[in-house]
Amino acid sequence: MAISVGPLPISPISLSHSPPSRKDEMLSRSYSDPIPLPRRFSVLKERLVSGKESTLVPSWQRLLQSLSDEVDLVSSLGPQAVPTIDFSAIKKPRVAEVFREGLRQRGVAIIRNVIPRNTAEDLYGGAMEYLDENSQKRPRTPQESDLQELYWSAAQIKARGHPNVLEAQRFAMGLWTSRDPKARVATNFPITYADRMRTGQGTADTGTPAAAHIDGGSVERWETDGYGRAGTYEDIFQGRWERYNPWESSTRLTVTSDLYHKAGACSIFRMYQGWLALSSGPSSMRACPMLKHATAYFLLRPFFSPSNPSSEDWSFTSPPNSILHGALPSYAQEINSSIHPHLQLNRSLIDIPDLQPGDYLIWHPDLIHSVTPSAPSASVICLPCVPLTQTNALYLSRQRKSFLLGCPGPDFFDGCGYGTGHGRGEAHYVGRPGVQEVSEAGGEEGLRAMGLLPWDEEEADTDFEREVLAMANGILFPDLYDMY
Repeated sequence: MAISVGPLPISPISLSHSPPSRKDEMLSRSYSDPIPLPRRFSVLKERLVSGKESTLVPSWQRLLQSLSDEVDLVSSLGPQAVPTIDFSAIKKPRVAEVFREGLRQRGVAIIRNVIPRNTAEDLYGGAMEYLDENSQKRPRTPQESDLQELYWSAAQIKARGHPNVLEAQRFAMGLWTSRDPKARVATNFPITYADRMRTGQGTADTGTPAAAHIDGGSVERWETDGYGRAGTYEDIFQGRWERYNPWESSTRLTVTSDLYHKAGACSIFRMYQGWLALSSGPSSMRACPMLKHATAYFLLRPFFSPSNPSSEDWSFTSPPNSILHGALPSYAQEINSSIHPHLQLNRSLIDIPDLQPGDYLIWHPDLIHSVTPSAPSASVICLPCVPLTQTNALYLSRQRKSFLLGCPGPDFFDGCGYGTGHGRGEAHYVGRPGVQEVSEAGGEEGLRAMGLLPWDEEEADTDFEREVLAMANGILFPDLYDMY
Protein backbone atom coordinates (compact mmCIF):
# COMPACT_ATOMS: atom_id res chain seq x y z
CA MET A 1 0.00 0.00 0.00
CA ALA A 2 1.44 3.36 -1.01
CA ILE A 3 2.56 5.64 1.77
CA SER A 4 2.83 9.36 1.26
CA VAL A 5 6.08 10.70 2.71
CA GLY A 6 5.43 14.35 2.00
CA PRO A 7 5.08 16.91 4.75
CA LEU A 8 2.12 16.66 7.08
CA PRO A 9 -0.60 18.95 5.70
CA ILE A 10 -1.28 21.80 8.07
CA SER A 11 -4.73 23.30 8.16
CA PRO A 12 -5.03 27.07 8.37
CA ILE A 13 -7.51 26.36 11.13
CA SER A 14 -4.85 24.71 13.28
CA LEU A 15 -2.65 27.80 13.12
CA SER A 16 -5.24 30.46 13.84
CA HIS A 17 -8.81 31.00 14.91
CA SER A 18 -9.90 32.21 11.51
CA PRO A 19 -13.32 31.13 10.26
CA PRO A 20 -13.11 27.77 8.45
CA SER A 21 -13.96 27.77 4.78
CA ARG A 22 -15.64 24.93 2.92
CA LYS A 23 -12.22 24.15 1.43
CA ASP A 24 -10.65 23.99 4.91
CA GLU A 25 -13.35 21.60 6.12
CA MET A 26 -12.75 19.25 3.21
CA LEU A 27 -8.94 19.20 3.38
CA SER A 28 -8.87 16.21 5.69
CA ARG A 29 -11.02 14.29 3.22
CA SER A 30 -8.72 14.44 0.22
CA TYR A 31 -5.95 11.96 1.11
CA SER A 32 -6.32 8.37 -0.10
CA ASP A 33 -2.90 7.30 1.23
CA PRO A 34 -2.08 7.05 4.94
CA ILE A 35 0.01 9.95 6.20
CA PRO A 36 2.87 9.47 8.70
CA LEU A 37 2.53 11.46 11.91
CA PRO A 38 5.27 12.61 14.32
CA ARG A 39 7.27 9.84 15.99
CA ARG A 40 5.42 10.17 19.29
CA PHE A 41 2.44 8.46 17.65
CA SER A 42 4.48 5.32 16.99
CA VAL A 43 5.41 5.35 20.69
CA LEU A 44 1.74 5.80 21.54
CA LYS A 45 0.77 2.83 19.38
CA GLU A 46 3.49 0.68 20.94
CA ARG A 47 2.18 1.45 24.43
CA LEU A 48 -1.38 0.64 23.43
CA VAL A 49 -0.63 -2.87 22.15
CA SER A 50 2.61 -3.87 23.84
CA GLY A 51 2.43 -7.52 24.90
CA LYS A 52 -1.05 -7.98 23.40
CA GLU A 53 -0.23 -9.46 19.99
CA SER A 54 -1.40 -12.91 21.07
CA THR A 55 -4.89 -11.55 21.78
CA LEU A 56 -5.11 -8.82 19.13
CA VAL A 57 -4.30 -11.03 16.14
CA PRO A 58 -7.13 -13.55 16.73
CA SER A 59 -9.41 -10.65 17.68
CA TRP A 60 -8.65 -8.99 14.33
CA GLN A 61 -9.32 -12.23 12.47
CA ARG A 62 -12.66 -12.69 14.22
CA LEU A 63 -13.54 -9.09 13.46
CA LEU A 64 -12.84 -9.39 9.73
CA GLN A 65 -15.05 -12.46 9.42
CA SER A 66 -17.91 -10.93 11.38
CA LEU A 67 -17.50 -7.61 9.57
CA SER A 68 -17.87 -9.33 6.21
CA ASP A 69 -21.18 -10.82 7.35
CA GLU A 70 -22.35 -7.41 8.59
CA VAL A 71 -21.53 -5.79 5.26
CA ASP A 72 -23.58 -8.44 3.47
CA LEU A 73 -26.50 -7.79 5.82
CA VAL A 74 -26.63 -3.99 5.65
CA SER A 75 -26.03 -4.06 1.91
CA SER A 76 -29.05 -6.32 1.45
CA LEU A 77 -31.19 -4.15 3.72
CA GLY A 78 -30.17 -0.79 2.28
CA PRO A 79 -32.17 2.12 3.78
CA GLN A 80 -34.33 -0.41 5.64
CA ALA A 81 -31.37 -0.99 7.96
CA VAL A 82 -32.25 2.34 9.60
CA PRO A 83 -34.84 1.69 12.35
CA THR A 84 -37.79 4.07 12.55
CA ILE A 85 -40.51 4.74 15.07
CA ASP A 86 -43.37 7.20 15.22
CA PHE A 87 -43.15 9.67 18.07
CA SER A 88 -46.61 8.58 19.23
CA ALA A 89 -45.24 5.06 19.84
CA ILE A 90 -42.19 5.83 21.99
CA LYS A 91 -44.15 5.10 25.18
CA LYS A 92 -45.44 1.77 23.91
CA PRO A 93 -43.03 -0.71 25.59
CA ARG A 94 -42.95 -3.43 22.93
CA VAL A 95 -42.65 -1.09 19.96
CA ALA A 96 -40.10 1.06 21.76
CA GLU A 97 -37.93 -1.92 22.70
CA VAL A 98 -37.81 -3.20 19.11
CA PHE A 99 -36.76 0.28 18.00
CA ARG A 100 -34.14 0.57 20.73
CA GLU A 101 -32.62 -2.78 19.79
CA GLY A 102 -32.37 -1.64 16.19
CA LEU A 103 -30.77 1.63 17.23
CA ARG A 104 -28.40 -0.24 19.55
CA GLN A 105 -27.22 -2.38 16.65
CA ARG A 106 -27.17 0.20 13.87
CA GLY A 107 -26.24 3.44 15.64
CA VAL A 108 -28.65 5.51 13.52
CA ALA A 109 -32.44 5.89 13.54
CA ILE A 110 -35.37 8.14 12.68
CA ILE A 111 -38.14 9.22 15.05
CA ARG A 112 -41.01 10.23 12.79
CA ASN A 113 -43.46 13.09 13.43
CA VAL A 114 -41.72 14.48 16.50
CA ILE A 115 -43.31 17.84 15.79
CA PRO A 116 -46.45 18.31 13.68
CA ARG A 117 -45.85 18.70 9.96
CA ASN A 118 -47.49 22.13 9.76
CA THR A 119 -45.39 23.34 12.70
CA ALA A 120 -42.19 22.18 11.02
CA GLU A 121 -43.20 23.85 7.75
CA ASP A 122 -43.94 27.09 9.61
CA LEU A 123 -40.48 26.92 11.19
CA TYR A 124 -38.95 26.50 7.75
CA GLY A 125 -40.81 29.53 6.45
CA GLY A 126 -39.71 31.56 9.46
CA ALA A 127 -36.08 30.52 9.01
CA MET A 128 -36.09 31.53 5.35
CA GLU A 129 -37.67 34.88 6.25
CA TYR A 130 -35.01 35.45 8.93
CA LEU A 131 -32.30 34.73 6.38
CA ASP A 132 -33.85 37.08 3.83
CA GLU A 133 -34.34 39.93 6.29
CA ASN A 134 -30.70 39.75 7.33
CA SER A 135 -29.13 38.86 4.01
CA GLN A 136 -26.91 41.95 4.05
CA LYS A 137 -25.60 41.25 7.56
CA ARG A 138 -24.63 37.60 7.30
CA PRO A 139 -21.52 36.08 5.71
CA ARG A 140 -21.79 34.73 2.20
CA THR A 141 -22.24 30.95 2.11
CA PRO A 142 -20.09 29.03 -0.41
CA GLN A 143 -22.21 28.34 -3.48
CA GLU A 144 -22.02 24.57 -3.16
CA SER A 145 -22.94 24.49 0.54
CA ASP A 146 -26.38 24.60 2.12
CA LEU A 147 -24.92 24.87 5.64
CA GLN A 148 -25.98 28.22 7.09
CA GLU A 149 -23.95 29.95 9.80
CA LEU A 150 -27.10 30.56 11.78
CA TYR A 151 -27.59 29.81 15.47
CA TRP A 152 -30.32 31.94 17.05
CA SER A 153 -33.22 32.19 14.62
CA ALA A 154 -36.72 31.84 16.05
CA ALA A 155 -37.05 28.57 14.12
CA GLN A 156 -34.03 27.09 15.88
CA ILE A 157 -35.12 28.38 19.28
CA LYS A 158 -38.61 26.93 18.86
CA ALA A 159 -37.30 23.59 17.62
CA ARG A 160 -34.78 23.17 20.44
CA GLY A 161 -37.34 23.99 23.13
CA HIS A 162 -40.30 22.12 21.69
CA PRO A 163 -41.64 19.74 24.37
CA ASN A 164 -41.81 16.85 21.89
CA VAL A 165 -38.18 17.35 20.87
CA LEU A 166 -37.05 17.28 24.50
CA GLU A 167 -39.18 14.17 25.10
CA ALA A 168 -37.71 12.45 22.05
CA GLN A 169 -34.21 13.28 23.29
CA ARG A 170 -34.93 11.79 26.71
CA PHE A 171 -36.27 8.67 25.05
CA ALA A 172 -33.24 8.28 22.79
CA MET A 173 -30.68 9.02 25.50
CA GLY A 174 -32.35 6.41 27.71
CA LEU A 175 -30.60 3.77 25.60
CA TRP A 176 -27.26 4.77 27.12
CA THR A 177 -26.14 3.05 30.32
CA SER A 178 -23.31 3.52 32.80
CA ARG A 179 -21.27 0.83 34.49
CA ASP A 180 -20.42 3.38 37.16
CA PRO A 181 -23.57 3.97 39.23
CA LYS A 182 -22.05 7.20 40.55
CA ALA A 183 -21.36 8.66 37.11
CA ARG A 184 -22.46 12.28 36.97
CA VAL A 185 -24.67 12.15 33.91
CA ALA A 186 -28.41 12.83 33.72
CA THR A 187 -30.21 11.81 30.53
CA ASN A 188 -33.62 12.94 31.79
CA PHE A 189 -32.55 16.57 31.59
CA PRO A 190 -31.46 17.33 28.01
CA ILE A 191 -29.70 20.61 27.34
CA THR A 192 -29.41 22.72 24.22
CA TYR A 193 -26.35 22.76 21.99
CA ALA A 194 -26.74 25.60 19.49
CA ASP A 195 -25.61 24.30 16.11
CA ARG A 196 -26.38 25.44 12.58
CA MET A 197 -28.97 24.50 9.95
CA ARG A 198 -29.02 23.20 6.40
CA THR A 199 -31.45 24.77 3.96
CA GLY A 200 -31.35 21.94 1.43
CA GLN A 201 -30.68 24.48 -1.30
CA GLY A 202 -27.00 23.84 -2.01
CA THR A 203 -25.57 22.70 -5.31
CA ALA A 204 -23.56 19.52 -5.64
CA ASP A 205 -19.81 20.09 -5.77
CA THR A 206 -18.76 17.49 -8.31
CA GLY A 207 -15.10 18.37 -7.87
CA THR A 208 -15.06 17.39 -4.20
CA PRO A 209 -16.94 14.16 -3.53
CA ALA A 210 -18.33 13.78 -0.04
CA ALA A 211 -16.06 11.72 2.17
CA ALA A 212 -17.12 9.35 4.89
CA HIS A 213 -15.94 10.52 8.28
CA ILE A 214 -16.52 10.43 12.03
CA ASP A 215 -16.85 13.55 14.13
CA GLY A 216 -15.65 13.97 17.69
CA GLY A 217 -11.92 14.04 17.05
CA SER A 218 -9.56 11.73 15.21
CA VAL A 219 -6.13 11.01 16.73
CA GLU A 220 -7.75 11.67 20.12
CA ARG A 221 -9.36 8.24 19.95
CA TRP A 222 -5.93 6.62 20.40
CA GLU A 223 -4.39 9.24 22.69
CA THR A 224 -4.07 8.88 26.44
CA ASP A 225 -5.24 12.44 27.00
CA GLY A 226 -8.18 11.99 24.62
CA TYR A 227 -10.51 9.01 24.80
CA GLY A 228 -7.89 7.10 26.74
CA ARG A 229 -8.60 9.06 29.93
CA ALA A 230 -11.23 6.58 31.07
CA GLY A 231 -10.56 3.75 28.62
CA THR A 232 -13.49 4.37 26.27
CA TYR A 233 -12.19 1.78 23.78
CA GLU A 234 -10.23 -0.41 26.21
CA ASP A 235 -12.03 -3.63 25.28
CA ILE A 236 -11.11 -3.12 21.61
CA PHE A 237 -7.43 -2.47 22.35
CA GLN A 238 -7.36 -5.46 24.71
CA GLY A 239 -8.49 -7.85 21.97
CA ARG A 240 -12.06 -8.10 23.25
CA TRP A 241 -13.95 -6.10 20.64
CA GLU A 242 -17.08 -8.24 21.08
CA ARG A 243 -17.36 -6.94 24.66
CA TYR A 244 -17.06 -3.30 23.66
CA ASN A 245 -20.24 -1.35 24.50
CA PRO A 246 -20.69 1.78 22.36
CA TRP A 247 -23.51 2.90 24.66
CA GLU A 248 -21.51 3.09 27.90
CA SER A 249 -21.50 6.71 29.07
CA SER A 250 -19.23 6.88 32.13
CA THR A 251 -16.07 6.33 30.06
CA ARG A 252 -16.90 9.37 27.93
CA LEU A 253 -17.49 11.95 30.65
CA THR A 254 -13.81 12.92 31.00
CA VAL A 255 -12.91 12.60 27.32
CA THR A 256 -11.12 15.45 25.57
CA SER A 257 -12.20 15.01 21.96
CA ASP A 258 -10.57 18.19 20.67
CA LEU A 259 -6.94 18.26 21.82
CA TYR A 260 -5.89 20.35 18.82
CA HIS A 261 -8.64 22.99 18.89
CA LYS A 262 -10.18 22.37 15.49
CA ALA A 263 -12.49 25.26 14.64
CA GLY A 264 -16.11 24.17 14.76
CA ALA A 265 -15.31 20.92 16.58
CA CYS A 266 -17.77 19.88 19.26
CA SER A 267 -16.21 20.07 22.73
CA ILE A 268 -19.12 18.62 24.69
CA PHE A 269 -20.45 15.09 25.16
CA ARG A 270 -23.20 14.47 22.62
CA MET A 271 -25.02 11.18 22.97
CA TYR A 272 -26.35 11.68 19.46
CA GLN A 273 -25.86 14.00 16.59
CA GLY A 274 -29.18 14.88 15.06
CA TRP A 275 -31.18 16.62 12.36
CA LEU A 276 -34.76 17.83 12.72
CA ALA A 277 -36.36 18.03 9.27
CA LEU A 278 -38.33 21.16 8.37
CA SER A 279 -39.16 20.24 4.79
CA SER A 280 -39.65 17.15 2.65
CA GLY A 281 -36.93 15.59 0.56
CA PRO A 282 -34.12 13.08 0.46
CA SER A 283 -31.62 13.23 3.29
CA SER A 284 -28.23 14.48 2.17
CA MET A 285 -26.63 12.01 4.58
CA ARG A 286 -25.40 8.47 4.10
CA ALA A 287 -24.43 6.22 6.99
CA CYS A 288 -22.52 3.01 7.68
CA PRO A 289 -24.90 1.26 10.11
CA MET A 290 -22.40 -1.19 11.60
CA LEU A 291 -21.59 0.75 14.77
CA LYS A 292 -19.64 -1.76 16.87
CA HIS A 293 -17.92 -3.52 13.96
CA ALA A 294 -16.89 -0.35 12.16
CA THR A 295 -15.58 1.29 15.33
CA ALA A 296 -13.48 -1.74 16.23
CA TYR A 297 -12.19 -1.93 12.66
CA PHE A 298 -11.00 1.64 12.21
CA LEU A 299 -9.39 1.65 15.66
CA LEU A 300 -7.47 -1.60 15.05
CA ARG A 301 -6.65 -0.86 11.41
CA PRO A 302 -3.40 1.08 12.24
CA PHE A 303 -1.94 -2.05 13.85
CA PHE A 304 -2.35 -4.32 10.82
CA SER A 305 -1.21 -4.18 7.20
CA PRO A 306 -1.25 -6.36 4.06
CA SER A 307 1.92 -8.15 3.00
CA ASN A 308 1.67 -6.26 -0.31
CA PRO A 309 -0.80 -3.68 -1.72
CA SER A 310 -2.97 -6.31 -3.42
CA SER A 311 -2.74 -8.97 -0.73
CA GLU A 312 -5.68 -10.19 1.32
CA ASP A 313 -3.25 -11.59 3.88
CA TRP A 314 -2.96 -9.03 6.68
CA SER A 315 -0.56 -9.26 9.61
CA PHE A 316 0.25 -7.46 12.83
CA THR A 317 2.64 -4.55 12.21
CA SER A 318 5.69 -4.73 14.48
CA PRO A 319 7.28 -2.44 15.36
CA PRO A 320 4.38 -0.03 14.83
CA ASN A 321 4.75 2.98 12.55
CA SER A 322 3.34 6.44 13.28
CA ILE A 323 0.34 6.15 10.95
CA LEU A 324 -3.21 6.37 12.28
CA HIS A 325 -5.13 5.68 9.10
CA GLY A 326 -7.43 8.58 8.23
CA ALA A 327 -6.52 10.55 11.36
CA LEU A 328 -4.69 13.88 11.48
CA PRO A 329 -4.49 16.33 14.40
CA SER A 330 -7.22 19.02 14.18
CA TYR A 331 -9.22 17.12 11.55
CA ALA A 332 -12.20 14.79 11.61
CA GLN A 333 -11.52 11.06 11.31
CA GLU A 334 -11.63 10.19 7.61
CA ILE A 335 -12.79 6.79 6.42
CA ASN A 336 -12.18 5.75 2.83
CA SER A 337 -12.03 2.60 0.72
CA SER A 338 -8.31 2.89 0.03
CA ILE A 339 -7.14 2.73 3.63
CA HIS A 340 -10.16 0.95 5.15
CA PRO A 341 -10.88 -1.68 2.47
CA HIS A 342 -12.66 -4.22 4.66
CA LEU A 343 -15.52 -1.81 5.34
CA GLN A 344 -16.53 -2.08 1.67
CA LEU A 345 -18.00 1.41 1.77
CA ASN A 346 -19.42 1.01 -1.72
CA ARG A 347 -21.79 -1.51 -0.15
CA SER A 348 -22.03 -0.56 3.53
CA LEU A 349 -22.51 3.22 3.22
CA ILE A 350 -26.27 3.39 2.68
CA ASP A 351 -28.75 6.16 1.96
CA ILE A 352 -30.82 7.46 4.84
CA PRO A 353 -34.57 7.17 4.13
CA ASP A 354 -36.32 10.34 2.94
CA LEU A 355 -37.27 12.77 5.68
CA GLN A 356 -40.61 14.52 6.15
CA PRO A 357 -41.25 17.76 8.07
CA GLY A 358 -41.07 17.00 11.79
CA ASP A 359 -38.91 13.86 11.50
CA TYR A 360 -35.87 13.57 13.78
CA LEU A 361 -32.77 11.76 12.47
CA ILE A 362 -30.28 10.79 15.18
CA TRP A 363 -26.95 8.97 15.07
CA HIS A 364 -24.23 7.83 17.49
CA PRO A 365 -21.18 10.13 17.75
CA ASP A 366 -18.89 7.32 16.52
CA LEU A 367 -20.98 6.51 13.45
CA ILE A 368 -19.33 6.67 10.03
CA HIS A 369 -21.34 8.98 7.78
CA SER A 370 -21.05 11.39 4.87
CA VAL A 371 -22.96 14.54 3.98
CA THR A 372 -23.39 15.73 0.42
CA PRO A 373 -24.64 19.32 0.04
CA SER A 374 -26.72 18.47 -3.00
CA ALA A 375 -30.00 19.96 -4.06
CA PRO A 376 -32.78 19.39 -3.54
CA SER A 377 -32.76 17.80 -0.08
CA ALA A 378 -34.65 18.21 3.16
CA SER A 379 -33.99 21.38 5.12
CA VAL A 380 -32.84 20.45 8.63
CA ILE A 381 -31.88 22.02 11.93
CA CYS A 382 -28.75 20.44 13.41
CA LEU A 383 -30.06 19.27 16.76
CA PRO A 384 -27.91 16.90 18.86
CA CYS A 385 -29.05 15.07 22.00
CA VAL A 386 -26.99 16.34 24.92
CA PRO A 387 -27.22 15.04 28.51
CA LEU A 388 -26.52 17.07 31.62
CA THR A 389 -22.93 16.56 32.82
CA GLN A 390 -20.32 18.76 34.46
CA THR A 391 -18.50 19.45 31.19
CA ASN A 392 -21.75 20.14 29.39
CA ALA A 393 -22.99 22.47 32.14
CA LEU A 394 -19.75 24.45 31.93
CA TYR A 395 -20.22 24.78 28.18
CA LEU A 396 -23.86 25.78 28.66
CA SER A 397 -22.82 28.66 30.93
CA ARG A 398 -20.65 30.05 28.13
CA GLN A 399 -23.24 29.37 25.45
CA ARG A 400 -25.85 31.26 27.49
CA LYS A 401 -23.74 34.39 27.22
CA SER A 402 -23.40 33.83 23.47
CA PHE A 403 -27.18 33.61 23.17
CA LEU A 404 -27.76 36.81 25.10
CA LEU A 405 -25.21 38.66 22.96
CA GLY A 406 -26.28 37.11 19.65
CA CYS A 407 -22.89 35.51 19.06
CA PRO A 408 -22.15 31.99 17.76
CA GLY A 409 -21.74 29.36 20.46
CA PRO A 410 -18.30 28.80 22.05
CA ASP A 411 -17.38 25.97 19.67
CA PHE A 412 -17.98 28.21 16.68
CA PHE A 413 -16.07 31.37 17.52
CA ASP A 414 -13.05 32.84 19.30
CA GLY A 415 -14.12 35.88 21.24
CA CYS A 416 -17.58 37.36 20.80
CA GLY A 417 -18.43 37.80 17.18
CA TYR A 418 -15.50 36.02 15.53
CA GLY A 419 -15.34 32.59 14.04
CA THR A 420 -17.67 30.78 11.73
CA GLY A 421 -20.31 33.47 12.20
CA HIS A 422 -17.98 36.40 11.30
CA GLY A 423 -18.45 39.99 12.44
CA ARG A 424 -20.91 40.35 15.28
CA GLY A 425 -22.70 37.11 14.60
CA GLU A 426 -26.45 37.73 14.86
CA ALA A 427 -26.19 40.55 17.39
CA HIS A 428 -27.82 43.06 15.04
CA TYR A 429 -30.12 40.69 13.17
CA VAL A 430 -33.73 41.71 12.74
CA GLY A 431 -36.08 39.32 14.51
CA ARG A 432 -33.51 37.62 16.72
CA PRO A 433 -35.37 36.07 19.67
CA GLY A 434 -34.59 36.62 23.34
CA VAL A 435 -35.39 34.98 26.67
CA GLN A 436 -39.12 35.64 26.35
CA GLU A 437 -39.26 33.72 23.08
CA VAL A 438 -37.42 30.79 24.67
CA SER A 439 -40.04 30.73 27.43
CA GLU A 440 -42.89 30.88 24.93
CA ALA A 441 -41.39 28.03 22.91
CA GLY A 442 -40.53 25.59 25.68
CA GLY A 443 -41.76 26.91 29.01
CA GLU A 444 -39.70 26.15 32.11
CA GLU A 445 -38.18 23.03 30.58
CA GLY A 446 -37.04 24.97 27.53
CA LEU A 447 -35.54 27.69 29.72
CA ARG A 448 -33.63 25.10 31.75
CA ALA A 449 -32.29 23.45 28.62
CA MET A 450 -30.84 26.84 27.65
CA GLY A 451 -29.36 27.45 31.11
CA LEU A 452 -31.80 30.28 31.78
CA LEU A 453 -33.62 28.74 34.75
CA PRO A 454 -32.34 26.50 37.58
CA TRP A 455 -33.37 22.85 37.67
CA ASP A 456 -35.73 21.68 40.39
CA GLU A 457 -33.61 19.17 42.26
CA GLU A 458 -36.73 17.51 43.65
CA GLU A 459 -37.51 16.26 40.13
CA ALA A 460 -34.50 13.93 40.26
CA ASP A 461 -35.26 10.21 40.35
CA THR A 462 -32.08 9.20 42.20
CA ASP A 463 -29.63 10.70 44.65
CA PHE A 464 -26.91 10.78 42.01
CA GLU A 465 -29.23 12.52 39.55
CA ARG A 466 -29.98 15.05 42.27
CA GLU A 467 -26.25 15.61 42.67
CA VAL A 468 -25.95 16.29 38.94
CA LEU A 469 -28.72 18.89 39.10
CA ALA A 470 -27.13 20.53 42.14
CA MET A 471 -23.77 20.58 40.40
CA ALA A 472 -25.25 22.14 37.26
CA ASN A 473 -27.18 24.72 39.27
CA GLY A 474 -23.97 25.60 41.11
CA ILE A 475 -22.19 26.20 37.81
CA LEU A 476 -24.96 28.15 36.12
CA PHE A 477 -26.48 29.92 39.12
CA PRO A 478 -23.71 30.28 41.73
CA ASP A 479 -25.65 32.97 43.59
CA LEU A 480 -28.09 30.27 44.71
CA TYR A 481 -25.26 28.69 46.69
CA ASP A 482 -23.39 31.86 47.70
CA MET A 483 -20.59 30.93 45.29
CA TYR A 484 -18.81 34.11 44.30
